[in-house]
Amino acid sequence: MYSLPAEFEQFHWMVDMVQHVDIGLVVLDKTYTVHVWNGFMTHHSGIQPHEAIGQNLFSLFPEIPAYWFKSKSKPVFELGCRSFVIWRQRPYLFKCRNVRPITQQAPYMYQNVTLNPMTSPKGEVEYLFMAVEDATAEAIAEGKLSG
Repeated sequence: MYSLPAEFEQFHWMVDMVQHVDIGLVVLDKTYTVHVWNGFMTHHSGIQPHEAIGQNLFSLFPEIPAYWFKSKSKPVFELGCRSFVIWRQRPYLFKCRNVRPITQQAPYMYQNVTLNPMTSPKGEVEYLFMAVEDATAEAIAEGKLSG
């Protein structure tokens, strides 16, 4: 019986995890072109990967202020450090519908977003990846506590 090389199997697993993890994963280059758009992002935004990949982030989501987002991503590209968009500062980066049945009180998905550098083998940061977390339940719970 033929067995796939371990590296290929691990690569397949990684691709499967990226597509099915319960967090949004988006990869952008320095021109803000989308290179990766995982299943979480498709499910919540309604935008298919073939519609997102190769497109400019600000064309796909004109509600994202380009100047503001570029200032958030500048330390990621220039210093190789993380940057954060917290729902308390800005309720969402990507205006996505709220699809959680328990938290339907919210008109959209509240998000915490981490912008992470992607370092090349040469140590250069040419890309960043965004990890988009659904923070809707937390936002609703906090609203009920303070309300």
